[in-house]
Amino acid sequence: MQSTQNTFIAAPPKQLVLPDGFRFLHGQTIAPFSITYETFGTLNADRSNAILVCHALSASAHAAGKYTDADDERPGWWDGLIGYGKGIDLDRFFVVCANIVGSCFGTTAPSSIDPATGTPYGSRYPWPTIEDMVHAQKALLDHLGITRLRAVAGGSLGGMQVLMWCALYPEMMDAIITMATGAAVPVQGIAWHIIGRKIIESDTHFGGGDYYDNPEPLRGLQVARMVGHMTYLSAQALQTKFARRRRGNTRQFEIDSYFEYQGKKFAALYDANSYIRVQAAMDEMDLAEQYETLEQAFAKWRGESLLVSFDTDWLFPVSEVESVEKAMRANGTPVTHERISSPNGHDTFLIDYDLITPSVRAFLR
Repeated sequence: MQSTQNTFIAAPPKQLVLPDGFRFLHGQTIAPFSITYETFGTLNADRSNAILVCHALSASAHAAGKYTDADDERPGWWDGLIGYGKGIDLDRFFVVCANIVGSCFGTTAPSSIDPATGTPYGSRYPWPTIEDMVHAQKALLDHLGITRLRAVAGGSLGGMQVLMWCALYPEMMDAIITMATGAAVPVQGIAWHIIGRKIIESDTHFGGGDYYDNPEPLRGLQVARMVGHMTYLSAQALQTKFARRRRGNTRQFEIDSYFEYQGKKFAALYDANSYIRVQAAMDEMDLAEQYETLEQAFAKWRGESLLVSFDTDWLFPVSEVESVEKAMRANGTPVTHERISSPNGHDTFLIDYDLITPSVRAFLR
């Protein structure tokens, strides 16, 4: 955790309420609909210094800073990259981060109360898509009066949103920054995701998605998170951190103890309906399939692109980023692909700021 001296005090979250509701790609509308967002830094007079940051599955709009100066408060999820004097420098840029559609951290979600019934939406909440996430972000930017972005940035699911921005609103930003992502989740990632979702759905307390009268965290969500966590680590990280070591004098492996801790911590904060929906949205996105080819998906994108891949990433291997790079180059689009070596796998974009900051800082310069 960073010390208070290395971060800043962030403004509290804000909400945009859409009284007429939000229409999902698959046809359903929820009204009213709220979008929770945070902003960091100062928007300049001509509104030309805004960067939209897109978050990954388990994160929120709280991308940077702390709400108080308490030593035990954790800063935002990308605080190592966003801040004054950091890679995304708040002395220069105004950063916006919106909680994605389907997430349980403020934006109207399955756990939100349906005003028509007085109960959570639960199983009746629509299955969102990456397009829905991007359209909601666009609605927020319209509300803020931002018509052009200096950049859109994100990693993992956040990076998938960035690539969808290139397909849907290619003329709205000057540049993009993606890390540990691709135009579609590879089949091995989909397989792990499906296993995790089936574990949740087979939990007897899940009740088809209507479980909110049960105060206990779902064991299915805890175990699904353990499965998902495997895709974020690397073989090298597993060996270095845990190997075959046991916990104390017990027969329990250290990796078992670690997964139990991570699963229980996650399930205490996150919602199972959000988890299966947001993850399914990742799996559904396939720009090559949706636009016939990746070149067609990026046909109108002419800005500058910084693509960052990590050699130990199981979820989005370097080859997935190379496919995006190849398609953009075929269209004559300027692309920088930084291939970074790290033992930390998919999570490198959330850990190794000393590795990712120089590329981001140079790119935005």
